[in-house]
Amino acid sequence: MAITKNNHYIPQWYQKSFMDEKVDQLCYYQHKIIKLPSGTYKNISKPKWNKTAQIFYKEHLYSTFFNSQISDEIERKLFGPIDENGAKAVRAFMCDDISEWHRNFQSFFIYRCAKNQNA
Repeated sequence: MAITKNNHYIPQWYQKSFMDEKVDQLCYYQHKIIKLPSGTYKNISKPKWNKTAQIFYKEHLYSTFFNSQISDEIERKLFGPIDENGAKAVRAFMCDDISEWHRNFQSFFIYRCAKNQNA
């Protein structure tokens, strides 16, 4: 089994909720501060279009290392299921079906609490 190494701190399903259905990319502004010959600094930002797999992640954010072995169990067994259930819960609260709100109430707050710990 391949090790998951690109751990998204903003889940891809959440990023996709900000996309137009016809466009499968997000505009992400990259900021760079450069020093001018005069000694002053200038902040340059330019837009860059990226797919969700390319942004809001860090390599091995949730990986653990034991000598030369890398484990992604935290991602697969903890945050993966939390994100999956969180996605269902967030979508439930975006609709008008109150019974779905009740069904997903606990999952929503488990998801929110887990994400607040990572902020």
